[in-house]
Amino acid sequence: MYDEIVSQAILFAVSFIANLFASVSGGGAGFVQLPLLILMGLPFATALGTHKVAVVFLGVGALSKKFKDHGSFNLDRQLSLIMLFIGCPAVVAGTVIVISIPADIASISVGLLTVASGIYTLYKKNFGGSNLEHRSKTRVIIGTFLMILIGLLSGSLSSGAGLFSTLTLVMVFGMDLKRAIMHTMLYVATIWNAVGAFTVGALTSIHWHWVPVLITATFLGSYLGTALLIRLNVKLVRLCFSTVAILSGVLLIYTAVV
Repeated sequence: MYDEIVSQAILFAVSFIANLFASVSGGGAGFVQLPLLILMGLPFATALGTHKVAVVFLGVGALSKKFKDHGSFNLDRQLSLIMLFIGCPAVVAGTVIVISIPADIASISVGLLTVASGIYTLYKKNFGGSNLEHRSKTRVIIGTFLMILIGLLSGSLSSGAGLFSTLTLVMVFGMDLKRAIMHTMLYVATIWNAVGAFTVGALTSIHWHWVPVLITATFLGSYLGTALLIRLNVKLVRLCFSTVAILSGVLLIYTAVV
């Protein structure tokens, strides 16, 4: 009984902090929450499904705070169609298909790319500072292809999808950083993870005993994080994004190597 209380206290504290920063930076909770579940004894498939059920409430918490303060936010119709009708099938495929390359190599590769993205955005002073009014067909094609890859990543490794989504929305689709983060919260954190959780749940078991504490921590962390996001200026949001990306990439590499 005592051990279970300690376990749930650790889950709550770590998940709360991870999702607080994830909601400010536009992703990164999976780099912390998924390895934690594995370290606490869950098999990878069970940990993946449990994580996906809980992390849906990262998006729910973020959107709840956004809607409470502003009523709604301006959705990009073209991007919404891409993320729903192309991204969701990619998530299912990433969950079902067995990745041919070893998981450690994939984790190291994603980790290196994440660190590089964090360093790039840290030094690119105008990153996410403005919104592109008209995007070219080339941007849409490249962005759609990247969203397929991010969907596959979300369904398989479940680490980095939010950060890469935010990065793609800013650099390819031309969104400002705060708007990109809210689109990531809606489509990647909420809808994609719900699709992934349903798929994983159909294929393997979910550790439902830990789900309530994870959902509570995730919702509260993302709600508070979004409150900070609304109030922070773009420079501080960019710093949060870069910091979370670099630390998440280092953690992913470390867990793959050790």
